[in-house]
Formats: sequence, C-alpha cells, structure tokens
Amino acid sequence: MSVVKSVEGLTFTFPTGWRVEKYDDWTYYRQHFVRQMNGLKAVDLIAQAPDGVAYLIEVKDYRHPDTERPTHLADTIAAKVLMSLAALLPARHRAHAPAEASLAAAVLACTDFRVVAHLELPASHKPVIDPADIQQKLKQRLRAVDPHVKVVSRAKMLGVAWTVQ
Repeated sequence: MSVVKSVEGLTFTFPTGWRVEKYDDWTYYRQHFVRQMNGLKAVDLIAQAPDGVAYLIEVKDYRHPDTERPTHLADTIAAKVLMSLAALLPARHRAHAPAEASLAAAVLACTDFRVVAHLELPASHKPVIDPADIQQKLKQRLRAVDPHVKVVSRAKMLGVAWTVQ
C-alpha cells in the first residue's frame, strides 16, 4: 500500500514499502529537540526507501500571491537538513513514540542520504527564485551529506520515486 503525506497543501504519494513521516510533526522533535535552542528547524519529510536510502525532503510552495519572497533559501534548507540529521541521533534512543525511534534508527542505518527540495513556483513570467541557482547553492552547502541534491516541482520531478498532486 502506498504512503500518502500532505505538506503545504501538496499531497505526496510514496510507493509501497517506503516509510515516510512528517518529521517536523514528530513528538520528539516538537516536545524535546526544538526546545534545546532557539532557531532549531527541521525538514518536512523523512523517508526511507526499500533500497536503504534515506530522503530528507523540504517543501516550499510560493504559488500563493501573498507568499513572501524567500531570502537565503539555500541556507535555510541546508540548516534544516543538518539540524534534522542532528536530531535523529538522540531520537533513536530517546523518542518516546516507538515509531519515531524506529524510523530514526532505520534512517541512521541507511546506506545513503538524499536531499530533495520540492519548490512550487508561481506560473508568472517573473519567477520568485531560480531553482537551478538554489540547487547549485545546496550542492555546495550539503556536499558532505548529498553531492547530488535535487530541486524538484510537480512539473519537473527529475526521476524521484514519489508523485505530488
């Protein structure tokens, strides 16, 4: 059975056999880790593929007219990825929810990590951001985690295994 998660009004559907959680909704993250220091953030989704690869997925939807123009987007996403990875280590042992501890342990045992930024942009002729620029900056900032960071959208999924509606 496929796994379905909603983030920012978008519906992500992952194939059968994937484990996926809205990471920034975890009880461990919300009640413990985020309280350690001001400014701690997390990615939206953590996924474990059946092939042993973990995906850290950040979602941003800039299609709404009142959405603020992003500043320092690559830095923000990179920080969320690194903070999420840092939070997984203690979550493996200290999360009270068994599903959270189990997925944290499984992700940390994965054979590889992939970072995906899902960005939905307005259809206007003036893009809010340049996805290629964000991808290049993310590759520089996250080279030690994933040298092949992807920046995707519903119109350009670049071969990821899930779908988005």
